[in-house]
Amino acid sequence: MFNNTLLYRAHSSFPDPDEMTSLIQEQLFRGCAPTEARRVGWSAVCGDVLVHSMLSQFLILRFRRQERLLPAAAVKELVEERAAEMEKASGSPLRRAEKQLLKEQVYEEELPKALKRTGDFLVAIDTRRNWILIDAASRKKAEEALDLLRITLGSLKVTPLATRDRPTALMTTWLSKPDERAEGWTIGEFCQLESPSGSEGVIRAAEVDLDSDEILQHLEGGRICSALAIARTDQLALQLQDDLAFKKIKFDDALLEQADTGEDEASQFDADAHIRIPTLAAVAEELITLLGGEVSPVREETADSPTEATQAA
Repeated sequence: MFNNTLLYRAHSSFPDPDEMTSLIQEQLFRGCAPTEARRVGWSAVCGDVLVHSMLSQFLILRFRRQERLLPAAAVKELVEERAAEMEKASGSPLRRAEKQLLKEQVYEEELPKALKRTGDFLVAIDTRRNWILIDAASRKKAEEALDLLRITLGSLKVTPLATRDRPTALMTTWLSKPDERAEGWTIGEFCQLESPSGSEGVIRAAEVDLDSDEILQHLEGGRICSALAIARTDQLALQLQDDLAFKKIKFDDALLEQADTGEDEASQFDADAHIRIPTLAAVAEELITLLGGEVSPVREETADSPTEATQAA
């Protein structure tokens, strides 16, 4: 539950749990049909619960995606084999339009035979802060979930959460000046260092003492920190990225021990969620404050209309 987190600012309010449940039922997940390359939809969060409401503040949903695995290289090989046979039979090379048609035919024939891969992740809506926290490692996956949420709600304006100060500035300062690290925060054993121009490659240091002279020399040479392992004491540890993404989140063991042992899967999920999600949101809020507070992004808000990739839902 929330090994990674991407934070988004919603620019509109959300319905109550009962209404959200009704809306989600219109976009439930179903598997790919034989001729479909992928499908997305909502599935039960735990047991048969579609919307897990918590603390009169959080709505938890589960996004599910299924795709057929048909490698482009395999399609290309089949197309080339058939094209060679057709050219040999006709005695003349295929025109570009004919090859394109052949490619489409091969794709349609092979797609129903392709293996399927299914994955899911949680989406937590913080209705008090008007945040959306997505347990995904990539923006592309997160955008698919946001598109589905937009379809579900009818419209939704949302932007990646932005701060006044860039995370690179804070991470570089914490790495180079230990005395300026915020109280209650420590650094771990991983960092990523880049040159401002990006022309000198990337240095990744893992399982090392980041207060070493070697790391300091790189910083004095002008490199900046674009990813850093940090921890909020007694709460959680994470790798902060330069785009404010949280990766490799690990909640403090003593914190997790506070969760009640559930009698079944649903109660255990609820107990874990009560510990993890509010803690994650509170730590994110504190970190955003350390980054100068939240600001409106320069770029335009994400459009209301769903993308073509998710319209298949």
